[in-house]
Amino acid sequence: MDLQLDLFAALASEPDEPSKPAPAPRRTAPPAATAPRTSTTTSAPAPRAKPAGRERISDEQVHRTAAALGEAVADAWNRAHGGPDIAVPIGLIAALCLVRQRDTNGPDLKAQILAQKPRELIEMYQQIWAGHWQARPDLIDRARILHEWLNEPDAIDDHRAYCVKVVTEAALKAGILDLTGHADPIDRSRTDALSHVIMLLRSNGARQGLGEFHTPPSVTDMIAEVMLAELSAETSMDSKGPAAGQHIHDPAGGSGGMLRAAAQSLRWRGLDPADFVWSMVDVDAIAAACGAVNAIVWGLGPNVVVACDNSLANPRAVEDARAHARRVIEHRNQVMGMARMTAAIRQTQALLESAVAA
Repeated sequence: MDLQLDLFAALASEPDEPSKPAPAPRRTAPPAATAPRTSTTTSAPAPRAKPAGRERISDEQVHRTAAALGEAVADAWNRAHGGPDIAVPIGLIAALCLVRQRDTNGPDLKAQILAQKPRELIEMYQQIWAGHWQARPDLIDRARILHEWLNEPDAIDDHRAYCVKVVTEAALKAGILDLTGHADPIDRSRTDALSHVIMLLRSNGARQGLGEFHTPPSVTDMIAEVMLAELSAETSMDSKGPAAGQHIHDPAGGSGGMLRAAAQSLRWRGLDPADFVWSMVDVDAIAAACGAVNAIVWGLGPNVVVACDNSLANPRAVEDARAHARRVIEHRNQVMGMARMTAAIRQTQALLESAVAA
């Protein structure tokens, strides 16, 4: 079956390319029911009329859908007796966040995925991660904990395949594609779908041990405005807002909620998040992995570094992660170069065989 997946629609240009990525789609006003906030340092522009178009649900409804998604996924995984490895169901939701419908007039993607058999779904998820690795190996490598189990298909028994099917169905029916399946990154960035999934799959003891808490979007929005106001003040006392090229960093990033809020605030100001430098650190491997996936979903651009480290213990966490990302990109280049060479050799052999046969 030819699934209507657009594996690369949400990806920015590769980080090692000199060319500048195309600007993200912009709106002239924030999403409905949300107004730009002001700060003591800089004032956000007054909201203008929202452009005509399809009816948009409120931010509150979007966040409720994300919370319901987390509940549905956790319930499905536990009812199926999926086991203690919560990276598996979180990885499934992360992969679904990375896809959109290739042809808006084509067969419904949700219906197509729901029609897949368990083993077909396993193959689909392998293709999603492999396709995105080619374009953003730095971020997909950081998310390795979410998809490395797929690299051993012979070890995936019928029960694991059944759990994959159950969780996939739960996520699709709960509206995952309504949250992250949009063409416009400002629509994909209205909430953090993965945050609720992490929190509801983790036990209370595990969350407390990691110091992990879900920060309400209203709080991250407010803090993002303060953060951007400080960037404006650092640039110039007369600056009216943040400037392209500035660095936005979260030393305890979780799954990236603060970066999401900052990116939305930039877009409301008419700026492109891809023109900024982003970084975040989190000590939890699953949270950092989700932050890396979210960086792609939210269209943060090529200049993103996600570190799995302790910001207090290692002040060079971002620099170390950036160096690791460069090595991963070099490895990707070598692999893709060998793949292209192999393809060229096979094509040449086929042409020679055709010529001999003739």
